[in-house]
Amino acid sequence: MDILLSTSVWDPKEWIEGLDISDQVGEIHAWPTDKDLSNVEALFVWKPLAEGVVKRLPKLKWISSLGAGVDHLVTDPQIPKNIPITRIVDPNLTADMANYVMMGVIMYQRRFLELQENQQKKHWERLAYKKLKVGVMGLGVLGGHLAKQLYSAGFEVAGYSRTQKQIEGVTCYDENHLNAFLSELDVLVNLLPITPKTVGMLNYDLLRKTPKGCYLINVARGNHLVDNDLLKLLDENHLSGALLDVFHQEPLPREHPFWTHEKVMVTPHVASVTSPESALNLLKENLQRLIDGKELLHQVDKEIGY
Repeated sequence: MDILLSTSVWDPKEWIEGLDISDQVGEIHAWPTDKDLSNVEALFVWKPLAEGVVKRLPKLKWISSLGAGVDHLVTDPQIPKNIPITRIVDPNLTADMANYVMMGVIMYQRRFLELQENQQKKHWERLAYKKLKVGVMGLGVLGGHLAKQLYSAGFEVAGYSRTQKQIEGVTCYDENHLNAFLSELDVLVNLLPITPKTVGMLNYDLLRKTPKGCYLINVARGNHLVDNDLLKLLDENHLSGALLDVFHQEPLPREHPFWTHEKVMVTPHVASVTSPESALNLLKENLQRLIDGKELLHQVDKEIGY
């Protein structure tokens, strides 16, 4: 089976070498290329997918995202509706995401930025802290695991998802009870999938429904957030701060006010990064399933977008 790898983010060498040792694989191509792609049956891609790629793949049977996100694929009009799309569900991704958010929550709870400022001033002061209620928006693989980890670490945890979920120790809300979910939070974490319904969901009206002093952590997608609405709520002192790892435009433009706002911490989309070593195991398993005519693992429901 021939494969096409298309990514502008990673060096394709490690992916190609990992796939090349698999018995299922014939020729592996890296985009862009002028070679004949008429025998390619599998397309592995990280955004953006270049215009015209799919037209050169008449035998295409399967597309896999090289990460957990699939918004760049389910909304791409050049992809035929009959082609299955899968995503990477990697235990390393899940653990890394939980660790990053836990770091953010604990740094906020224990007032690390203030402690750093005190160090610079050579000022000794033991800063008090309190138990926090953390709300996780999105209870899929990443969000569900995070909610469990937060609970195990001693935080009071609430969870929100489109449909009702049951997680031990976590108070779960569905889309009919969003206001109740937001009403008592100290920290709001966004791990929602990006769909037409969730674009711009973190706006002024929604964030204003959190208690005064709530802290925002966005590790899902940049276009969940209305940037100017967040800045307004920070300047109004309704929100106490924000940790942002994802943005509308990446890299974040140098002139963007997030860089210099005293209440915003910026990281460059590093909360959870796909490891070729572990992701390749899933790709190989799905390759064999495709050859054997079995159902692919972690298929995306194109109607709901994840």
